[in-house]
Amino acid sequence: EPYFMTKAVTVDWNKFDALHGAFWQGGHLLHVPKGVVVEIPLRTFVVLSEPQRADLAHTLIIADADSQVTVFEEHLSADAHAPGFHCGAVEIFVGDNAHMNYVQVQRWNLQTWNFSTQRGIVGRDAQLRWVTGALGSRVSKLNQVSVLESAGSHVEMLGLTFTHARQHIDIHTYQDHRAAHTTSDLLYRAVLKDRSRSVWAGMIHVHPGAQHTDAYQKNDNLILSDRARADPLPGLEIQASEGIRCTHGATAGPIDKDQVFYLISRGLSHDQAERLIVDGFFEPVMDKIPLESVRGKLQQSVARKLAV
Repeated sequence: EPYFMTKAVTVDWNKFDALHGAFWQGGHLLHVPKGVVVEIPLRTFVVLSEPQRADLAHTLIIADADSQVTVFEEHLSADAHAPGFHCGAVEIFVGDNAHMNYVQVQRWNLQTWNFSTQRGIVGRDAQLRWVTGALGSRVSKLNQVSVLESAGSHVEMLGLTFTHARQHIDIHTYQDHRAAHTTSDLLYRAVLKDRSRSVWAGMIHVHPGAQHTDAYQKNDNLILSDRARADPLPGLEIQASEGIRCTHGATAGPIDKDQVFYLISRGLSHDQAERLIVDGFFEPVMDKIPLESVRGKLQQSVARKLAV
């Protein structure tokens, strides 16, 4: 109760959070006590199993001081053609000197509208590795915030997006540095085809007094179709001045034709060459996913999207 929609995700942030706070039903609660190391990864599912349903599930994870845990959460549609609506929230609390891996992969069908606010609060000398795979839905809007509230806290935010058909995925990330000697690193990579669109807006915010902050964000987009569109919007808001190192970058462009020609000249078909280049493009994110089974599922999903 002291954690639920009071410190992380609150009902007054936007109208979807207000909707979630008013009508939330079920979800997952994980509490890892102080000093407990959970060696086996934990896995949860959120599934839309019937048409015309709204899911307002809530995820609350509390890792007390000196604990360790890995959580994999997967969002799925049981019916590939059933319309659905998801309005969710994720709250993560990482205590002092705790270590958490949180991996969320959403694979809703193309008839699902998806809205989610996710916020992690990281304590002193704690570490959070946050991996997001956004592959499904017709429209998605994801607000993702990491709050580094104590000295020595570190957050790594990794994202993988692949859109096709008329998908529209909009992700807003926020690296919120509130204390001195904190570090964050963000890498999001997106592949787009057909008439799909992705938007990524990232902000690094260094508060007054958050001296000696080291933060980085990078968003890369690989466009496979002339009608696909990517809009990367990196940003910095720095209110401290001592020992600050904050940088960002963004790229968007088509596959290098010379790379495709080289691979075809070595005996691969055009589709095989494209698949190999896309796999290589996603590799920096894939390599940092802590679960081999998750990497395998993501690679299979990417292969299916390329084949559509």
